[in-house]
Amino acid sequence: MTTTLIVRDATLVINGAPEKRKNPGLHLPRRLSEVEGMEIGLVEECAEVLLTAAGGEESAPEVLEALILIAIAHESIGARMGLTPASTGRRLAARFERAGKAENALGLLEFLVEELPGEPFIERDLAAVMRRQGVVRDLADRYFERAKSLIREGRAEEAMGWLRETLQIDRSRKDVVRLIRDLRFQEHALAQSRQVRWRFVAMALAVSLGLSFIIIREVRLLDQYRQIPEAVPGNPHSTEERLVVLESFIKANPAWHRAFHVLQERSTLRIETDRIEELRNELQQREDQKTGERLLSAEAAMYRGMTLSDGTEWRSALDEFKKALEWGGENWEHREQVQRDVEAIAEFLREGGELGQ
Repeated sequence: MTTTLIVRDATLVINGAPEKRKNPGLHLPRRLSEVEGMEIGLVEECAEVLLTAAGGEESAPEVLEALILIAIAHESIGARMGLTPASTGRRLAARFERAGKAENALGLLEFLVEELPGEPFIERDLAAVMRRQGVVRDLADRYFERAKSLIREGRAEEAMGWLRETLQIDRSRKDVVRLIRDLRFQEHALAQSRQVRWRFVAMALAVSLGLSFIIIREVRLLDQYRQIPEAVPGNPHSTEERLVVLESFIKANPAWHRAFHVLQERSTLRIETDRIEELRNELQQREDQKTGERLLSAEAAMYRGMTLSDGTEWRSALDEFKKALEWGGENWEHREQVQRDVEAIAEFLREGGELGQ
C-alpha cells in the first residue's frame, strides 16, 4: 500500500466522502461531531499519517481540513502532536481565496470563528475576506450579532467596539445606532446607580462609625461611672465624696444613655447630704448649748467662790473654785484667774495648818 493511498484513507476516515464536502462551512460542522465520537487510537493513527503529507504549500486542502477537525475534536491529540487549528485554518483559507474559492474561505473561517472563540486573527481574516468579496452586509450582520452576544454576557463595553465597527461598515444601520444609544443610556444609568450606591455605602459607613464611636463612648463613660467610690451607709464622708465626684462627672458628661439615672442619684445624694448637714447642725447646737450651760455653771461657781472667800470661808470657796475650773474647761477665759485663786487659798490653808487636817 502506497503512502498516497494511506493518506487518502485517513482523509476519508476524518473528512468523509468527497461528494459531501464541497463547502467547508457546511460539512466541517457535521463531521466534527462524528470525529469526536471516533476511537482515540484511530484518530491518532490518522493524524500521524496526515502530518506526513501536511508540510509545504502544496498540501492538499482535504488533508489540512482533516487536521483541523482532529485538533478541534481531540484537543489532547492536537496538543501532543503540535496541531494548531487556528494557524492551519488561516493558511487554508488564504489558499482557497487565492484559488478563487472565496465561498470556501468564508465557510472555513466562519467555522473556525464558531469553534475557536477568542481568536482575534481569525475574526480579522474573516472580515478582510468579506470586505474583499463585497459581502459587507453579511460582515455587518456578523459584527452586530457578536455585539449582541457580548451584551448578553454582560460585556457591554466590549460590545460597544463591535457596534462601532458595524456602523463603520454600514452607516445605514439604524438598529445599531439605537443599540449604541441604549447602551450609552444604560451606562449612564449604571453610573448613576453606582454613584447612589456608593453614597449609600458612604452614608452607611459614616453611620456605622458614628454608632461605633457612641457605643465606645458609652462603654467608657459607664466604666468611669462605676469607678466612682460608693457611698457607705452611715458614713457621711463617703456620701459627700461621691456627690462631689458625681457633680464633676455630670458636668463633664451631660449627655449619655444613663444620664437620667445619674441625675436621680445626684438628687438623692444631695438630699442625704442636706440631711447629714442638718443633723450636724443640730448636734452642734446641742453641744453649744451644753457648753454654754457648763460655762454659766463655771462662772456661777466662780462668783460663789469669790463671795465665800470674801467671807473668809476658805474651804467652801476652794471647793467652788475647783468646780469652776472643772466646768470651765481648758479654754475658759477665767481659768488663769481662778487657778491663781485656788493656788493662793490652798497655800494659805497649808500655812494655817488647816489644809492638812
